[in-house]
Amino acid sequence: MAKAARIEELDKHDKEILKILQVNAKASLRDMAKQMELSTTSIRLRIKNLQDKNIIKDYIALIDCRQIGYKEMILASLRVNARRSLDSIKQKVEAMEEIKYAYIVTGEYPIFIMAKCLDHNDTVKLLERLRNLEGIEEIKTQIVLDRIKEDPTIIIPQ
Repeated sequence: MAKAARIEELDKHDKEILKILQVNAKASLRDMAKQMELSTTSIRLRIKNLQDKNIIKDYIALIDCRQIGYKEMILASLRVNARRSLDSIKQKVEAMEEIKYAYIVTGEYPIFIMAKCLDHNDTVKLLERLRNLEGIEEIKTQIVLDRIKEDPTIIIPQ
């Protein structure tokens, strides 16, 4: 794998490709080439380079989980026993399908997660599994009542 690039190291064409693909991952090479006044070969090579650098990690469909029956999203902060290794807990958290985002953060509760559950029963089951993990001392949970904003894109500076 090639060394990752910093945003300042990307030229204006690479940045434009990233902007286009964030909005429409299905954009055709021909349309991108026309919009950017480059050849389709140049666009293809630039995208390949961005993939090789792991800047473009994947192409996925963004699914509105509410439309397919997911009723609960939870945010939780996990307090860990200071004598336990975070590595073991990290691996177990990572393996839980319902958990979509998990982070090591600063503060008294060093693990923060976001999970999507079909219903309240699934939420309770997930929280029980988390509580039963060796090394978890306490869980602070919040159930999301309404979504104000969800935006998976990032700002690509000029």
